[in-house]
Amino acid sequence: MRGSITANDLDDALASLRQLDAGLASRALADALNHSANQARQALQAEMTSVFDRPTPWALNSIRVLHAKPSADPESAVWVQDWAAGKNPFTAEDYLLPQVEGGERIQRRSEGYLRESGILPAGRFVVPAAGARLDSYGNIQKGHMLQILSGLKAMKLSGSDSAATESKRSLRKGHALAFFVMKRGKTPIGIAERRGENVIMVLAFVRQPQYRERFKFHDVVRRVAENDGQLEANIDKAIADALNGRLPKLRGRRR
Repeated sequence: MRGSITANDLDDALASLRQLDAGLASRALADALNHSANQARQALQAEMTSVFDRPTPWALNSIRVLHAKPSADPESAVWVQDWAAGKNPFTAEDYLLPQVEGGERIQRRSEGYLRESGILPAGRFVVPAAGARLDSYGNIQKGHMLQILSGLKAMKLSGSDSAATESKRSLRKGHALAFFVMKRGKTPIGIAERRGENVIMVLAFVRQPQYRERFKFHDVVRRVAENDGQLEANIDKAIADALNGRLPKLRGRRR
């Protein structure tokens, strides 16, 4: 997912650059494009904060900048991180694309464990229920999810050694006895946790969540690049900086 920024349609601004020699003009234009891309990145992060409920730092920082270089046709861009990190096979783009285009939420790793173990029925996904312990971003705490998966031995097929066992140490934690599948008749409806006499549902099984288009990624980039006049203002500033010898060195391609 990428939004490009160029000055191809800004005839007046491009004409102003001709007062500089060719090499300096190319540097000035690249600097202006990069400044605009950084502004677009900030605008996208503000949009995420506006349309999502407490987006995580991981999501906010997934917006990256592709910096322009001096060339005959320079271009900068903002893009969403499209490579996986760590054990998570999904990228930030995988998570955000349904919010941009609408569509189905992808399967989370915890859902994969539950499905592989035969606990989560086909076509069902999980959402936090009343007893789920949530973090500051409204997601179930990783520690609580690990307790659930461990107690249900849902991670055993993955080769993980985190599953609860019959050892004294594991039994002392109580996870192996605390979590069980709740059913309505014969239909699994969620996961419950029993501690003493208290029983509460921690995960509910639901249909695959469907997202509507709400993160206006391309509209935000277009607004910064075309409609708000920011790129033209950045070009004017870059020209002034070039004439006064204050044009900064260009940064690397990606950030």
